[in-house]
Amino acid sequence: MRPSVERNNGGADLVLFVVTMLVALVLHALPSRLGGGPDLAPAFPLIALFIWSVRQPWFISPPVLLLVGVIQDLLAGAPMGVWALSFLVAFSVMRLREADGAGEVGPLALRFALTAGAAFGVAWGAGSFAIGAPVAPGPLITEAVLTILLFPIFAWLFARRKERSTFS
Repeated sequence: MRPSVERNNGGADLVLFVVTMLVALVLHALPSRLGGGPDLAPAFPLIALFIWSVRQPWFISPPVLLLVGVIQDLLAGAPMGVWALSFLVAFSVMRLREADGAGEVGPLALRFALTAGAAFGVAWGAGSFAIGAPVAPGPLITEAVLTILLFPIFAWLFARRKERSTFS
């Protein structure tokens, strides 16, 4: 009996996961570092975490969510712990299970929209608590909408990559 293909590429997937998360974090931080305009970049780390939670769920553990969130806070200049708490709460409440339509883009996009809504809601609440006053929700809502609208593209690319690897 041959070992499963999924086990054979675990090391490669781990390296790809780390690279993906680093690229997502840098892409999210770039707009705030480049110009003086509003920081309206999609939450690429949230997209990457969600896609990896479907591909290799055991990579997305609470310590990983905490670490990615803290790095995102550092790079984006957010109050420390806002995104870490946001990721931890969103992924624990909206945890994706295999039976939830992980193979189809439509149900996956809907599940991501709910997860993103939870993450951005917690980020707003935690950010407001951290500064002691309600944060203006406009930029956060815009960022959430951009993230949710961009997700189906990444989900489709993920589904295509998964199809190609199945036939190889």
